[in-house]
Amino acid sequence: MNRIAVVLALAAAALTPVISAQAPEPPTTTAVPACPPTSTLDELIKATDDAVSGPANKDRTCFRQLFLPDARLIPLRIAADGTATPRVLTVDGWIDAVAKRGSAVFYERQVKVKTEVYGHLAHLWSTYETRSTPDGKADVRGINSMQAVFDGKRWQLIEIVWQAETPTEQVPEKYLP
Repeated sequence: MNRIAVVLALAAAALTPVISAQAPEPPTTTAVPACPPTSTLDELIKATDDAVSGPANKDRTCFRQLFLPDARLIPLRIAADGTATPRVLTVDGWIDAVAKRGSAVFYERQVKVKTEVYGHLAHLWSTYETRSTPDGKADVRGINSMQAVFDGKRWQLIEIVWQAETPTEQVPEKYLP
């Protein structure tokens, strides 16, 4: 019996490289493009504009990476009577709301940003414009109030509150480029 065990062990050792060579390759995964670095606030603004812009139903992997896990996006809706109602969204809630527009395309760009920083905390007060083409005329403009946190390597957003311009509440001249 010992002799049989030794023969089987030697056979297994000899065949292992052959069996391993015949084993199928593990499936490869498609790499998701890396989000641009956000080690500066200017990089964070550019990455955010790029992640927001494009087809409504585009891959939002980079957009998610720009935000802390419990981040909120809060558009203020202004009623005809002037009352403001915040709509509090999670990152996924914002993505779902935007994706309902299908392949419709829009582009957002921050055109003037005022930044205040203390330690690892930043507040960005920015005037934004949206367009239907990258270089077209602005369709909408408004103000973003963005809060960001620096973890020692990169800036991430924790909240964005915004209000689009209305006929009765225009973006003040001092916030325009």
